[in-house]
Amino acid sequence: MAVASLLVLLTIIQLVRRKRLDEKYAFLWVAAGLVMLFAPLATRPLDALSMALGVHNPGFILMLAFFAICLINLQFSVVLSRLNKHNKQLAQRLALLEQQLNQRAADGGPQE
Repeated sequence: MAVASLLVLLTIIQLVRRKRLDEKYAFLWVAAGLVMLFAPLATRPLDALSMALGVHNPGFILMLAFFAICLINLQFSVVLSRLNKHNKQLAQRLALLEQQLNQRAADGGPQE
């Protein structure tokens, strides 16, 4: 579990460095990685809960489920970051085009 959480933390750092994940999302993922790192300290309460639910191998099942959900959500965050940057670029291009049209209209030039 510790190795998996360290891999998640290192992946998050690499994604931020490569500008594939915004810093505002990275904080959430660093927190999730830290939770994964310290989750083994809460094994007794999780074992008691899983036995109450009738699950015979709680640590392994919870670890796999949590890791899978984290990877899926990390992928969504990467996609969301990319779309956010793309929308910002489109808005900036639109603003430049509107400025050019307004300047042409003010100068009395032909509008296309």
